Amino acid sequence: MANISSFQLSQLTDIVARTFVDTGKELPMVMKNSGFVNVNSMPMHTGDSKRFAERIDTSMYAGVRDEGEDAQEGVIQYGYEKDATVYTIAQTRSITKLMRDAGKDQQILDKITNLSEICPNTIELDLANRLTFAWSTTYTYDGNSRSITVGDGLALISASHTLTGSATTYSNQITSNPAFSKGSLETAEKSFVDQSYDNLRNKCYYKPDTIITTDDPNTINEVRQLMHSTSDVSTSNSGTKNVYSNKYKHVIVPRIATTITGAVVSPDTSKAKYWFLASASNSDFYFYSLVEPYVKAPKDGNNGESFASENWTYLTGATYLMAIVSGKWIRGSK
Repeated sequence: MANISSFQLSQLTDIVARTFVDTGKELPMVMKNSGFVNVNSMPMHTGDSKRFAERIDTSMYAGVRDEGEDAQEGVIQYGYEKDATVYTIAQTRSITKLMRDAGKDQQILDKITNLSEICPNTIELDLANRLTFAWSTTYTYDGNSRSITVGDGLALISASHTLTGSATTYSNQITSNPAFSKGSLETAEKSFVDQSYDNLRNKCYYKPDTIITTDDPNTINEVRQLMHSTSDVSTSNSGTKNVYSNKYKHVIVPRIATTITGAVVSPDTSKAKYWFLASASNSDFYFYSLVEPYVKAPKDGNNGESFASENWTYLTGATYLMAIVSGKWIRGSK
């Protein structure tokens, strides 16, 4: 490896900009590509907030019109709305003149080579936290309290979600918070049948298509055994067809079973058993990016190089928002 000196700033900047070989340490980034997060971008100079809303519900069935009478007017019902405002995440890292002059090349590389992954990792953690804290209405990250309610003002997973056009409530809490099994999956599926309404209380069809789990090996193996067995896992009869074979997409999200900052959950390991059943096609979990993750490198003489200390400072940042309008598309268990 060539030595890095104060005369080789362009070389160092090139190193930061390149794609590096995976060291195997980074957790996989799966939330944005999960299929149940609706990812989009916000045009520049169009404001810093966005309103998301449920689709309008209308009468699902016609009434009887007596001879000579007017037809009944259909009912139009607005659903819940959720406003979200963008926020910026950022981090800087400095390379000192002494580090450069003394040839501490490995230390320099260790500090900056993963800089381009910092913001994507943070976005993944932020998205995963919406599931980690799905039973909460707020959480505090880096000293900032953040509301994570859905449109009805309740947590994403709640036993008493409300409708805008009816006094009926619905639950998207899987009864008794069971660990994943064939029986608990059937309970979640039954909830989609019995607890799926529009805002006028009409029975709706939400087809679950995605199982979401942590990286707990036992839970993963339970899901894989159920989905990939050639016969029914609950019977010794080898000729009994496994109706769950490849029925669902399985999304493994390691960051669900962490603290708010992404640290290992210890000694509390209860989050390892969290799992969700979701209808990705009906999801109203939104992520909008105003400024995609970027890296800014210093140049000789610019503000990236401190006149007093002669440090080179690299910066990464991103600006985005996220919102979940309702809990109709998901069921969850602790």
